[in-house]
Amino acid sequence: MNLISRRRLSRLEKRVASVVAERKRREPEEMARQRQAALYHATKLVTLILHGDPQIDEPLAIAWKRALGHLGLSGTPREELLYYRLRAALADLPGDTENAKIAGVLSSAPSWLLGFCDASLDCFLLGIELPKSSEPAPHRDGLRVSWPDLPTGTIGAGPPMPKPNPWFALSDEEGMDLNRLCNVGEENWLRRDRHRFSELRANG
Repeated sequence: MNLISRRRLSRLEKRVASVVAERKRREPEEMARQRQAALYHATKLVTLILHGDPQIDEPLAIAWKRALGHLGLSGTPREELLYYRLRAALADLPGDTENAKIAGVLSSAPSWLLGFCDASLDCFLLGIELPKSSEPAPHRDGLRVSWPDLPTGTIGAGPPMPKPNPWFALSDEEGMDLNRLCNVGEENWLRRDRHRFSELRANG
């Protein structure tokens, strides 16, 4: 290896080391952001369960409006709704911690609603054990909105989706890895990221 090649290799190694170090530095911040998103999503789901009377054959947006109306929060700005009003309502529930309060409500919810709203991702991020159920999951009608938003459509109406999404087979931890890779962008992947993506695609 000549001098020019060694210099290029040295610069490349420093650049890779810098990218890896920056990614490791940002990992705690990203995890904290995702936990916060999970807490707000779970709080909305708890509100929906307790006050919206969600029905499997009704668009969930109707149940959400019903829940806000029941609490007198219709028309409340989103930031105020999430950061203050719904969190305050959560504080009144039985349980010593926020996780205990959320778990208590989720344990009373039907399995179709938990699956439709991706409650398992909230539980994974917050460290809550999701109740197990033997009920089969109903088909989806494709009107589902991605986490961390609540779905707006129905889960039990309409024809089954013609081709199931293979990523649904991933575990919550694998789903988090996939989400991280998508946020980083393929053009910024390192070799280990490409290897991890190949593993996830094989598992999905």
